[in-house]
Amino acid sequence: MNRVVSLLAVALVAFTASGAESPGPLVIPASQYFEGNDGPWSTFDIRVGNPEQYIRVLVSTAAPYPLVPLTRDACSNEVFATVPKDCAVSRGKLFDPKASSSWKDVGLYGINEDGVGLEANLEYTQRVQFGSDHLGIGLVGPGVDDQIVGTIATPQPFYLGIFGLNSQPLNFSTLGNETSAAFVTALKDSKKIPSISWSYTAGAKYRLKEVYGQLIFSGYDRSRFRENAVSFSMAEDLTRDLVVGLQSISFSGSKSATLLADPIDIFIDSTDPNIWLPDNACDAFEEAFGLTLDTKSGLYLVNDSHRNTLLDSNAEVSFRLSDRKSGGETVTVVLPYAAFDLVARAPLVDETSHYFPLKRAKNAKQYTLGRVFLQEAYLSVDYENKVFNVSACAWNQGATEDIVPIVSGDGTGGGSSSPGSSSSLSKGTIAGIVVGAVLGALLIAGIIAVFILRKRRKWLRVSFAASRKEPETDWTVIGGPMFNSSSQRASTADGSMPYSAADISGRASGSSPARTTSTPGPAVQNGGQTPMVELDGRDSYMGMPAPTVGQHLAVPAVAKSPAGVYELPGTNPLKHGHMTAQDGNSSRQPSPSSMGSTEGSGRERGSQPRHTEASEGGSEIISPDSPVYRKRGF
Repeated sequence: MNRVVSLLAVALVAFTASGAESPGPLVIPASQYFEGNDGPWSTFDIRVGNPEQYIRVLVSTAAPYPLVPLTRDACSNEVFATVPKDCAVSRGKLFDPKASSSWKDVGLYGINEDGVGLEANLEYTQRVQFGSDHLGIGLVGPGVDDQIVGTIATPQPFYLGIFGLNSQPLNFSTLGNETSAAFVTALKDSKKIPSISWSYTAGAKYRLKEVYGQLIFSGYDRSRFRENAVSFSMAEDLTRDLVVGLQSISFSGSKSATLLADPIDIFIDSTDPNIWLPDNACDAFEEAFGLTLDTKSGLYLVNDSHRNTLLDSNAEVSFRLSDRKSGGETVTVVLPYAAFDLVARAPLVDETSHYFPLKRAKNAKQYTLGRVFLQEAYLSVDYENKVFNVSACAWNQGATEDIVPIVSGDGTGGGSSSPGSSSSLSKGTIAGIVVGAVLGALLIAGIIAVFILRKRRKWLRVSFAASRKEPETDWTVIGGPMFNSSSQRASTADGSMPYSAADISGRASGSSPARTTSTPGPAVQNGGQTPMVELDGRDSYMGMPAPTVGQHLAVPAVAKSPAGVYELPGTNPLKHGHMTAQDGNSSRQPSPSSMGSTEGSGRERGSQPRHTEASEGGSEIISPDSPVYRKRGF
């Protein structure tokens, strides 16, 4: 039973240990800054180089790499007409590749080419000096060596740096189209997270007492959104993969209106702050909110008085999403006007102004739900299973985080878990829990059984000891008639006892006894000494009468019986302390209990003692559709 319990305990410990060694969800705390020249936006910390340089960036759900402002150019007169006094701080701090011992220059490339690459559909252009270096996420989060990092100088289109979450690998034309794994993939490959997945919400300064953004690798926070039953499948275009069906946009406030006439497919992308919609939808927004486009800045600027009117109206815009443009399960994300109440600063505008983040799309490929949308939406993406979920954020002051893992579908985690699913545990996880529970139950049952058996054995021993009586010495054997009777003495010529059985037979043939032993004692008769005979192997006086209380027999030295002598059955008096040595001192021989464990000794009878043991230059960036690029200068 003890062995079975031990095996169960080992199995349970092994199961628990294997689970403990597996990585879990990785929660990245926000920097606790709201910043940006088109914000305010909740930023996150990253660490680049050796020694590590700390930079605050925005999250890009479309980019597969980070971009950080470059020290020597990002706050120079070459990119600013007038350099802001707090330029480095307002840009989230700058990165100096020369200060990193592990920086390896890759070359100068563009982020997109021929309509392919990061924000190509939105016509972003940006030259980037790429290199590889150590990259870490968060102030104290995990890091990965030899990660691709891009450095930028101009304040547009990226004023703050960005941190890319997309899983597509980055290809370069130099050195034979070398490929670098995206950061989220590198985390999974290095066993720092269990799956190539993440969850993100941009945060909302206008909600509660300011709610920061949240970024989790391989998990999601159930306390931050309202669950729904919609699951979205990824589009085939790796650069625009998070596409949903936008079935309707409705406005409610002083009046109600429909802002989107026909359903469209639209891309969710936190890289850009704006919502990009078709012309008729933008016209409807202009009418509903009284917006006017500023041709110089290209922004819908809102003066202070109109802004106050809009804030007081409690207007809301509802976006109804599905995995298809019509029918199916839907989820509605509602944005209050406060979500659209953003601030633009130089160099976007000459003077700081409030603006409404709306852009006119030139074509269907520009339809985008930007960062403003993710203030009220919670996005979870699972690249291994090519699915994602969009949910409306929940606003509960003081809510406790409820982190649920998104496990890998490659066998290391047993399946995928999505915020939209009814169960937050995969089949593999559930099976593991069941196995652990069964092993735990068996271990507990084994321990209880051992406890009961030990208690029962102890009870039996105590009961037996209480009922057992010590046997009395059989003095009739010691003083019995065999070889001790007077008739036997009479059979010898001198009246003495024969020494052995052999002597008796020898006597019959006329021979003399081999030897006799004469020992003084109470058996002396006629003033002489009576020869005595060895009968029990201990030279005891067998011819003595039974002693009375307090009387002791004298015991000579122990000697082995000669051949042919047969020991009489009976109780050895030496085992019970009834005999004394010849010198009168107590000479009780060891009892069997002194040779083994006795009751209360800590070991079973007859058990063995137990022992314990300590135990640079280049060309444009390559895209999946355009593998050849032209040389460009910085």
